[in-house]
Parts: sequence; structure tokens; C-alpha cells
Amino acid sequence: MDVTAHIDRQTKTIDGVTFTNTHSGQKRAYGDSYYEYDVTSDMPADHVERVCRENAYKCDLPASQWRDENRATPSMSNHFRSHYQFEDRGNGKFFYRVTFPFAD
Repeated sequence: MDVTAHIDRQTKTIDGVTFTNTHSGQKRAYGDSYYEYDVTSDMPADHVERVCRENAYKCDLPASQWRDENRATPSMSNHFRSHYQFEDRGNGKFFYRVTFPFAD
């Protein structure tokens, strides 16, 4: 993964989707790293999700798939994969988060 694939602490509009970085990094010592975005758009949710995955912070593994695969085959290689969460909060507002499980 390209480490510069995200937009830190700024607002950007791409393809009708405006996303603002609200958090970058760990929330506590030795914790997972999170890259969180508040997103607004009048576009359909699937379009907004694609734009976030490709432009806010590149990630292709949904959290639900990460969780299912990790439960089916628990392993370090499954656990330490980055994954994203996308929520439609209604009224053109969305939330996007990429999580990197802590590995030191």
C-alpha cells in the first residue's frame, strides 16, 4: 500500500464527494491506527463509498469481510490486514474509516 494514499487533516472534493479528515493515527498508546473522514454528497452511497476507497484513503477490504475471514481462519496474517468501514448516516452524510491493526 502506498503510504501517501490518504489526505490528512484537510477537506477535498472529488467526483461530487466532499470528505474531511477528522482523525489520523492512534487513539491510544499501542492501539490501532485510524484514518477517519466525515463525508457529504448528494450522490448514491455506492458511488460515495467507491470515491472514498479510491481517494480518501485507499483500502479494498470491508470490515465485515475482514471480520468474517478472521473468524473463519484465525491467523496473524488475517488479523493484521487494513480494512475499512463505511456508514450512510442519512441526509447526504457518510462516515468512512480505515483501520490498521497495531503491529509493532
